[in-house]
Formats: sequence, C-alpha cells, structure tokens
Amino acid sequence: MTERAQRITKTSAFVVILLLVLALPWILRGTVKAAPYWTHVFVLIGVFTLMTSSMRAIFRTGEVSLGTAGFMLVGGYAAAILSIRLGLSPWLTMLLGGLLSAAIGGLLAYPFFRVKGVYFSITTLLLGFVFLYLAGWMDWLTGGWQGLQFFNITPELTIGSLNVAFTTKTNIEYYYLVVVVVGICLFVLYRMERSRVGLVWKSISEADHLAQSVGVNVMGHKIFVFTVACFFTGLAGGLYAFHVHALSPTSTPANVFHFFTSVYCLMYMVVGGVNSFYGPLVGTTLFMLLREWGRSVSEYWPLVMGSILILIVFFMPKGLVGLPGYSRIWYEKLRGFLRRRALSSE
Repeated sequence: MTERAQRITKTSAFVVILLLVLALPWILRGTVKAAPYWTHVFVLIGVFTLMTSSMRAIFRTGEVSLGTAGFMLVGGYAAAILSIRLGLSPWLTMLLGGLLSAAIGGLLAYPFFRVKGVYFSITTLLLGFVFLYLAGWMDWLTGGWQGLQFFNITPELTIGSLNVAFTTKTNIEYYYLVVVVVGICLFVLYRMERSRVGLVWKSISEADHLAQSVGVNVMGHKIFVFTVACFFTGLAGGLYAFHVHALSPTSTPANVFHFFTSVYCLMYMVVGGVNSFYGPLVGTTLFMLLREWGRSVSEYWPLVMGSILILIVFFMPKGLVGLPGYSRIWYEKLRGFLRRRALSSE
C-alpha cells in the first residue's frame, strides 16, 4: 500500500470513528433501554482515555508514572472545592484544577526525575498515596473519609438549544462537553508527539545520555512533559468530579483515586499499544466495555484482565493496534502449516 493510500485509509477511518462518537448517544437512545447509563459509561471512557494518554506522554521519555490517580484527585477535588466554597464557575475551576495539578507536578518533577526506572515509578506511586491520605485527613476542606458530595452546581452553559448542566442526571450535553475537551487535549498531545519535541522525547527514551551529549536538555524536557501530563490528568479529574458529583478517598464506588486506577491505566496503555498514539484509546475502550458487560462475574475481573495482559505481552507485543499486521502474519503461518501438512500427506 502506497503512502498516499495509507493516508487516505487513516483519514477515512478517523472520519468514521468521529461520526460514530458524535452519533453514539442518539444510537444508544434508539437501541438500548439503559441509554443514560451507557452514556455515563462512555463519559468515563473519555475521562480515562485522557488519563491513559497523559501517562503515555510521560512514558515517551522512558519513565512509567504510577501517580496518575493522585493528580486526578488533585484536579477533581480542587475543581469541586473551588466551586462549592467560592462559588466559582465549573468552567473556570476545571481549568484551575488542571493548573494546580500541573504546578504540583512541575515542582516535584525535578527531584522525581533524579531517580530512574522502578524507583521513579515507586516515588510517583507513593505520591499518589500522600494525596489520597491528605484528602482523608483534611476533613475541614475535603469532607474527609466521608467524602464530598455536591449537586446542581451553577451556572449552566447555554449554546443555542444546548444546555450543559452540572446536575446529577447524566445528560447528552455533558457527553459532548467531554468529547470536545478530551478531543482538544488529545489533539495537543498528538501534535506534540508528531513535532520535533516528540522526536526529542523518543531519543531520551532510547538513550538519554547520548541525547544529552548532543545538547538535549534531558531534565528540562522530562519536567515539561510531566507538567503537561499532570495538567491533562487534573483536567480529567475535574471532568470526572462534575460528572459523578461525589468524591471520596475511601474504598467505595465513588473512589477512583486509589493506586489501582493508575495500574489500570498502565494496563490500558500496554494492551492498546504503548508505541501507538491510538493505543490508550483502544485499550481503555475495550477494557471498560468488557468490564461493564462482565459485571455478573465481576469477582473474576482481575483474573480476566491479567490473562488478557499476559496474552497481549506474549503474542502481540505491539498491542491491539497492531492486530492487522499480526493477522497477516498468523494467516501466512497458518497457510504455510496447512501447505506442509498437505505435502506430507501426499
């Protein structure tokens, strides 16, 4: 396939997927009885796709951050508290929550990147626990271990006939808000990865000492990408907060801030494909849909996730985004095997 044909194919696939995403709430409304619930599920898929893509941006420099859930907590709680205590608009507080996460990430990035590999992962993981327990202990601000609930946040946003309300009811308008915000964030990450700075990140990942020897400011680039990723993760936390209207640091359904969330995002990234920008989208969508469809056997879900991850690592190292290529390879191997069997039987 020529380069032009590949470009046309990718563009066509992108347009089809975009149209499907935009039409999804109306398709659900016409075909599924529990349409509001599934709209809620796809809102969460959008939020976690942004978080996983942010984690992958850090991974592009060769480090794995397990503090994703912690920075989501900072952004979510900051957005909610600023709206509740100060009466600020959610449109402002979601942005401020992301900026607060970015500021904390920027301040901590330098000492964190002084260590590498598993030590960096452990450090970010422990930071997530620090944020979690601070949210539990600061009950005068966050509601403590009992959690924080908030309903009917105002003002609403009216654009023509659309009315995006921060109420407890899952509405289609909020779905489109998430699609727009997540889409813009993913576009920014995509353009950064395809730009010169993205090539620098790749060089740092492959050989940071060599990159530094030719004049690359390795620490500066790592701090920059960590700060950007923390901003988008905090923004995802704000989107989540105003969608569920309940935040909690305890092990309740309202808590997505435990370190398991960071581990799940890592699994989404690996299963989808760490070397492809579209890997987080594919992995997050697949796993979250499988989890919803398999709620009747939810106690076996860790076993299912682990099994899928092992199969992907051993048989599809490039992740699910590489499935077309793997399919061709498997087909050629099967054809060769059947041909040899036929020749041996003659």
